[in-house]
Amino acid sequence: MEDYFDIIFKTAQMSVYIPLAIAVFRFRYLDRIKWILLVLLVISVGVAVIARYLWTLQENNLHLLHFYTVAEFCGWSMIYYFLYDTILMKRLILFLGIGFVIFAILNSLFLQDLTTFNSNSRSLESILLVLLSIGYYFKIFKEKKIIYLERSDRFWLNAASLIYFSGSFLLFGFSNLLLQSNSYEIKEIWVIHGVFLIVHYSLITIGLWIKSDQIVSL
Repeated sequence: MEDYFDIIFKTAQMSVYIPLAIAVFRFRYLDRIKWILLVLLVISVGVAVIARYLWTLQENNLHLLHFYTVAEFCGWSMIYYFLYDTILMKRLILFLGIGFVIFAILNSLFLQDLTTFNSNSRSLESILLVLLSIGYYFKIFKEKKIIYLERSDRFWLNAASLIYFSGSFLLFGFSNLLLQSNSYEIKEIWVIHGVFLIVHYSLITIGLWIKSDQIVSL
């Protein structure tokens, strides 16, 4: 089982490089949404490399996650800002973005300092992005402009957000409690998170590969 866990962990860590390579290879075809994703992928790789280096030095690297959480939410909220086309939704997303950044800062200062896992911020981030992703699916199903969903890059990118953040919500919510445990089950839970991460980057890869021109009805 230890070998099984190790394979999942390493696969999850390496899975980010596939969409990153696709984005770089097709950079001429990237629109503003995919450019935002490219920036997020670069940040994710950078944080992972630094975290790995600190881990080899046996130093606490959880402070990186505090900063990455803010960057990740800001990036995805910008994506949804461009996906939604009504003034009301755009203003709501701006309000949520500003509110989340303030909450994350206050959480790091007063509730969960930089040496602990920021489960409060991660949980709130997951809830907000899941709601935005569900709302976007409701939007495209209501408008019925897209004929073939499987040919829509937006469909796959939104699926990446919905599946990952909904699947990881419980993990983020109970992470601090789990980190205090030395039980075997904690590894199984992080393996599940690794699986969701692999699915997340796989769906982003599909979305980046598909051209931005959606097949829509007249």
